[in-house]
Amino acid sequence: MSYAEKFLKSKGQDCIILRNPPVKTKVSIVRSTKAIMSLAVREGFFEGLVLDDATLESGEFIKIRDTIFLVQTTSYDPQSTETAIFIAKCNATIRHQRYVDSVDENFNLIQEWQDVNPDIVHIPSFGEIVTYRIRQEDPGLLDGTKYTFQVPKSLGVLELDRISYNDKAYQVVSIDDIGLEGVYRIQLAVDLRPD
Repeated sequence: MSYAEKFLKSKGQDCIILRNPPVKTKVSIVRSTKAIMSLAVREGFFEGLVLDDATLESGEFIKIRDTIFLVQTTSYDPQSTETAIFIAKCNATIRHQRYVDSVDENFNLIQEWQDVNPDIVHIPSFGEIVTYRIRQEDPGLLDGTKYTFQVPKSLGVLELDRISYNDKAYQVVSIDDIGLEGVYRIQLAVDLRPD
């Protein structure tokens, strides 16, 4: 047993990987930065170690105490022989919908917004409001983008999907599917389409 494993088992925080079924493990995290102007980044990002036998992957959710985190990246740390993690504290819940054409029992066309993942209606995520300062730092933001959210790739988000946040509808206008292995960074604009 390595020193890091002994440390995690004795001093680490209890952690639940939100899988089906949930997996209990131990984790040790610290804030990833203190020297940044963005409150969302300073409050939201953590790094640390988790026991390697938990097989944690990018895009999964973990719960530490009452807080849910989205795992952004994981990598084997040869020095500690455990898994190094970079996580984002979920600060929002969203609803993911898609416009669907279907036919009822009388063969009438029905067009409506339906939940893409009906078993998970309230999806935890890490979001940021797009401000003028953020636009200067991130030239990849589209003109109409109001929010950016990080969500698991397992949700299967597509452009033109609807994301509801704070009871308001937003349209997915861009998806960064290359930056993080198991996480999408989506850009949202105000959705003017009818319900």
